[in-house]
Amino acid sequence: MVLSSPFRFHHYLHMLKVIIFIALALSSSARVFASDYSSADLKGEQDGIPMYYISVETLQHIDADIKIDGVVDEPTWKTIPAFDYMLVSSPATGEPGDYKTETRLLATEKGLYVSSVMHQPKDSVQVKRTRRDQQTTGDNFGFTLDTTGAGTFAYWFSVGLGGSVMDGKVLPERRYSTDWDGPWFSQTAIIDEGWSVEIFYPWSMFSMTEVDGPRQIGFAISRNVGHKNQRYYWPGHTYSSPQFVTALNTMQINGVQPVQQVSVIPYVSLTADNAREDNDGRAGADFSWKPSAKAEISASLFPDFGAVESDDVVLNLTALETFFPEKRLFFLEGNEVFVTTPRANSGNSLRELTNEDFSTTSRRVFVTEYLNAPVSLLNTRRIGGVATQASIPAGITPLRGEAGLRTDLLGAAKVTGANGAFRYGVLAAFEDNVELRGVDALGNEVGIEDEGRDFGIVRLSYEKSEDDRFAIGYLGTLTDGPLYSARVDGLDFHYGTGDGKWAADVQFVNSDVDDITGQGFVVGLDYSADSQFQHLFRFDYFDEDVNISDLGFLQRNDYKGAQYVFRYAYPTVGDFLKSARGAINIDRRYNISEGQAIDSGIYWRNTMVLPGRNTVRTAIAFLPSRYEDIDSRGNGAYKAEDRFWWNVHLNTNSEDMLSWTVAMGAIQEDLGDWTHQYWVGVTARPTESVSIDLDVKYKRRDGWIVYQGANNFGAYNGVDWQPTLEVNWFMAPRHQLRFKMQWAGVRVDEQGFFAVPLGDGKLTPATRIRTDHDFTVSLLAAQLRYRWAIAPLTDLYVVYNRGNRLPDRTEDEFSSLFKDSFEDPTIDSLIVKLRYRFGN
Repeated sequence: MVLSSPFRFHHYLHMLKVIIFIALALSSSARVFASDYSSADLKGEQDGIPMYYISVETLQHIDADIKIDGVVDEPTWKTIPAFDYMLVSSPATGEPGDYKTETRLLATEKGLYVSSVMHQPKDSVQVKRTRRDQQTTGDNFGFTLDTTGAGTFAYWFSVGLGGSVMDGKVLPERRYSTDWDGPWFSQTAIIDEGWSVEIFYPWSMFSMTEVDGPRQIGFAISRNVGHKNQRYYWPGHTYSSPQFVTALNTMQINGVQPVQQVSVIPYVSLTADNAREDNDGRAGADFSWKPSAKAEISASLFPDFGAVESDDVVLNLTALETFFPEKRLFFLEGNEVFVTTPRANSGNSLRELTNEDFSTTSRRVFVTEYLNAPVSLLNTRRIGGVATQASIPAGITPLRGEAGLRTDLLGAAKVTGANGAFRYGVLAAFEDNVELRGVDALGNEVGIEDEGRDFGIVRLSYEKSEDDRFAIGYLGTLTDGPLYSARVDGLDFHYGTGDGKWAADVQFVNSDVDDITGQGFVVGLDYSADSQFQHLFRFDYFDEDVNISDLGFLQRNDYKGAQYVFRYAYPTVGDFLKSARGAINIDRRYNISEGQAIDSGIYWRNTMVLPGRNTVRTAIAFLPSRYEDIDSRGNGAYKAEDRFWWNVHLNTNSEDMLSWTVAMGAIQEDLGDWTHQYWVGVTARPTESVSIDLDVKYKRRDGWIVYQGANNFGAYNGVDWQPTLEVNWFMAPRHQLRFKMQWAGVRVDEQGFFAVPLGDGKLTPATRIRTDHDFTVSLLAAQLRYRWAIAPLTDLYVVYNRGNRLPDRTEDEFSSLFKDSFEDPTIDSLIVKLRYRFGN
């Protein structure tokens, strides 16, 4: 036997498969019975994992007669053979799962029905309810659909036992986003065989092209078996495989065409703002009309983006802006057409630089320091955001808390669609007048009013993906305000080989802000040797005049740099070490104006899964000497010393009623002193309907360098506390009560006062501007929210928000800072909001 002969190798491999299949068929404990399961045709292989073609039966909707109750007992289901080709993808054994997963698919002219009976011992099923779009650590069923069959993007869905749901979109290859919410239906049930699920996906909620003949739809099926810590997939690719969106199974469906969609979501909201002594009532509506597969038109009239979702508290005393994700339904729907590069996805950096597979093995806490911020030409949080162009009259000081208020919108409209390989999107939005409160020199309260801004976005793209993937696109944005206009133009190019091994993404940017123009570009090149090893290369260039942040997000300009990332994954190592994966990355950046190294580092991040579903995450980095040129706010750059950073997280079994996080780490400050961090967290699940998360972070800061105005900096020693408490109670199906509170408290004493020297260099001792530069910080955000999910995209919210940022209170202890944050809030509001979706 000549093993080097491809023909002979595959010949003997095929014989071995036949022998194994016959042995299983004759065994009374065989997992797959040919008479019970539907057949599938081999489509191809990716990393040795087969992909399949299947045919899905189509019935008239009225004849299907299926009730979505989670129990797969309708007569129609009994006439449809099940599929079970699931393989264990996490840990990546590639072997068939221990338990049967009987999945059935049925199409009608209105939508796609999916059911699955998941066999396992009844006493092993795990019900762990979570809020929407939060991953459950219990048993769940997942489904991915590429309704165009083109591999350009897909919708993904997850249903946890007990009814918790997640959904979103995924771009090639694994750029997941939870931003999208769709009007689909699902129910689960515990049965004698284990548990089951029924789902209905209306065709009207998908982007679909018109086709002649059978429709080709990409799909994948997943299942998480909680008590075994296993994830099954069909096709059974590992999370590290080079392809996902472009390597799905394919279902063939006859008689299904795009459905005209019409929906209206009116809302009414009442707000009692006790902090501003202002009561407000609003009413408006979102409209959506999809006349054909080539276009969708949506609009929002007097939209209410009231704070029913709260942002995380972030302590940031630097000059670099913090990125917050979009949470408003209107801007999330159809937003994939406006995504121009992988760098625009805020979660992509975590996936690339840590090589996480986001397993539910243990408590889900990740090492998130020193990740790349997004680079995006469109950040819709700017629309209706903080009024950056409001003029404050001389002698008027805005009241505390006014500067961060969001601006009301008069309306917004959007058109998206596709015609063959061409895709397009147009978005316009108009802000209401800005109304703030302030005080004059005599202490009298006065009103501050200015015009709002207008926004416009145009997106055009062409994409072909029959074998290799090629795409070219243009995105243009315009912000027109009372002080100036800002225009940004971007060209993006994308290429990927059909086997997923090579991928390239390039974007060129030109900005014109108040007649000041600037340019920049980003380049990404990925090589995936196989599912174990990948190489990523990143190159950035933004001159000192480029500015895309009126409607986009760029944390800083005036830099050029490169990054190399090597990612590895060992799915099955041994009895003690269940899996190991991680990434090594090397960064180097310079400012263009001075040629100074501003950011350098060699990082190693690693994740290990140990017995008992415990996970250890480690990170270590060497950060060479650099120049800090941003925090001085244009007053020079100081040279920082070589530094080290390390971090260790131990997260325990998420299956336990109490799961823990214990972490510690340290970072050297710019002048060589050390800041140490300790973190203790616990998740308690006393019942399947109640979860309690408490995390407490403590930092002992020594030599912390903080800006003090002009070219001055202080070095501080002190303490930083950041506790977070979240309680979720699922009172009944579709009824949730959630309480979340975050607080950041800082008390530090100044130990040294420095200045940036002329011509830049090391910080030099300077004369204090004041006798005392000590300071405190107290940031609070608390929310109590009741949500009744009446139907898909139909909700009743009752929300109480309380928040604060206290002024400097150096005489107070932490207990007083925390207490006073509650007693004198700048945010103190009660919101009642009802939205109801009408449509097909």
